[in-house]
Amino acid sequence: MAQRIDEHTGARIADYRKIRQLSQTALAQRAFINRSTLAKIESGLSPATPTLVAAVARVLQVDVAVLNGQPYLSEMQQDHLDKLISPLSDALDLYDLGPDPDIVPRPVDRIVADVDALCEGTCATEYKDIGTKLPGLLGELTTALSLLPPGQQQRRASTSLSWCYWVSYEFAYHLGYHQLASIALERMGWMAEQAQDPLLLAIRLSKRSSMLLRRGNNRMSLKVIERGHRLVEQCDEPRSVPALAVAGSLHLASAIAAAQAKNGDNVKGYMELARKAAEEIGRDVPTVYWTSFGRTNVIHFDVATRVELGKLGEAVKEAKALHFPPGHPKIRMGRYYIEMGRAYAEMGRGAAAERSLRRARQVAPQQARYHPLMRETIGTLVRRQRRASDSLASMAAWVGM
Repeated sequence: MAQRIDEHTGARIADYRKIRQLSQTALAQRAFINRSTLAKIESGLSPATPTLVAAVARVLQVDVAVLNGQPYLSEMQQDHLDKLISPLSDALDLYDLGPDPDIVPRPVDRIVADVDALCEGTCATEYKDIGTKLPGLLGELTTALSLLPPGQQQRRASTSLSWCYWVSYEFAYHLGYHQLASIALERMGWMAEQAQDPLLLAIRLSKRSSMLLRRGNNRMSLKVIERGHRLVEQCDEPRSVPALAVAGSLHLASAIAAAQAKNGDNVKGYMELARKAAEEIGRDVPTVYWTSFGRTNVIHFDVATRVELGKLGEAVKEAKALHFPPGHPKIRMGRYYIEMGRAYAEMGRGAAAERSLRRARQVAPQQARYHPLMRETIGTLVRRQRRASDSLASMAAWVGM
């Protein structure tokens, strides 16, 4: 069943606010947001940003996914994704059960190649293909690890299984199954320790910081990132390209956390550190630890942090310098166009917002279809118009509104 246009995050915030017997003023004060902003969001005339949803969810004592209305079951059923969640959940429970007698693992090289392809598909937001192949790989790698003797091949298998857990996290998180994503992230850390790879552990911490930001916990998010930097320093070559890429990604995560805390000075400092790491590498390295780090990503986050800080004019101006090179990960490009759609919507530039959202759909359709901010912004644009254009109405129907 399609979601009605009046069923949006702001409306759900209003429902839970009334259940908690809070006025708009009381909720705004406790969440440290402007009351007029809250009023516009509750009425659906402004998009509910991730930062605001996290702040409000903390006060209302409800999960962010509940306020966002996730997961979007009707759309998942249409895309045949709903049937992939249960097998993934079962596969994540195999981690400590030992070898499966019904599985004969292939050589490690062949398994590693399939895992690399799965990681590449994750960066391209190919959710259906990921969900179909992931449970089998998790089972095969779990059995392979139980049978391999200690040594290099076992560490390679451990590394690949850790990346499978990363894919599980991304898959579950982007479809709105945040509890399942948290489980996958814990499994990733456990297996990265067996792989004896501090950079892999640091990547896991960067994702953990994202989960904390989703709940509005900026301070703990930054502590987790600090731990990630200490892990980078423990690797054999801390000035190598992989170490610089991981460190740079952690700096960008810190910049987003600082932007959500509205600390412009700290944002500037973190962005400068990320920029130095990108300059030292000298090129984009999208497949190095799947960080998608480099000069392009630094410019992207420069725009994103300005949007988060409310410096929308600066963000639009800075965006003119961003040109995605061929082969840039679609997950990054799609996220950028969704963020710009939100920025244009907040500026009252409806046509530009619609163009950005259409571009997000073209670049990474499955990411756009299941991204809360995508549908929030579409809903805002529809409610602001006396009569929605055919293209906007079509896009609203596509995301399930």
